Amino acid sequence: VEKALEESAEQYCVGNQLSIADCRLIPQLWKIDLTKYPFITSIEERLNSIDGFKSTHPNQQSDCSEQEKHKKK
Repeated sequence: VEKALEESAEQYCVGNQLSIADCRLIPQLWKIDLTKYPFITSIEERLNSIDGFKSTHPNQQSDCSEQEKHKKK
């Protein structure tokens, strides 16, 4: 995925505009160690700075444990 994003992504997963690919990316990254994937990490950080993404992040869901809600990724 890192390599594919390096080829197609810019600011977001597909160029410089938000797309469904960005919406699908964040839940897939939940609890994944991304230290080996700097490009994915940069997109994730950019997306997590957007209010709509912050409020729908997996750690904001009602079935997320209190312990998980307060963990820093």
